[in-house]
Amino acid sequence: MNAIIVYQSAYGHVKQMAESVEKGLKESGVEVNLSVASETNPDDILKYDAVLLGSPVRMGSIGDEMKAFLDKTGRIWMNSAAKNKIAGVFVSGGGFASGIELTQISLYSTLLELGMVMVGFVNDMPGYGKGANQWGPFAQVGNEGKDGPNEECLTACYEYGKRLAWAIQKMSK
Repeated sequence: MNAIIVYQSAYGHVKQMAESVEKGLKESGVEVNLSVASETNPDDILKYDAVLLGSPVRMGSIGDEMKAFLDKTGRIWMNSAAKNKIAGVFVSGGGFASGIELTQISLYSTLLELGMVMVGFVNDMPGYGKGANQWGPFAQVGNEGKDGPNEECLTACYEYGKRLAWAIQKMSK
C-alpha cells in the first residue's frame, strides 16, 4: 500500500501538515512519497493507491502551483485512470473566514471528477473543530502567516493519516 502527498507550501505550514499526515500513514504501514506540486508530474499519481493534496488558501481558493498541477490532470480524467483511488485534502489559510472550506471543497471537486473516493474527517477524531473540519485538517496561521499550524492541527493531520491508511487497507481487500 502506498500514497503520494502532493503539496504547495510557501511558508512551510502546508509542508509541516504534510509531514504529520505522512507520519500517521507510515505508522499504519503505508509507504509515502511527499512531492512538491510544481515538481510533480500528474501521471505520477497513477502509481499510488491514495492521493492527498495539501494547499495554501489563496484569496479563498487553491494555491497557484497546486492549481497548475491539477490543470494538467485532464488526460487522467479522460481515461478514468485514477478511478477508485483513495483521496483526501488539507489546507492552510489565514483565519476563520479565510476561505478554508472553499479551498477544501475546490480540491475535492477535482478529485471527485477524477473518480477518486474521498475520505473526510470524523467529528470524534482528535483535532476536530480547532484543527480540522469534516473535509479534513486545516491550519489557521493568521493573516500574515506567522502563527504556523497549531498542535490541534498537527494532531488532526496525524490522525487523518491513520484514517486514510485504514481506508486504503479497506479498499485494497
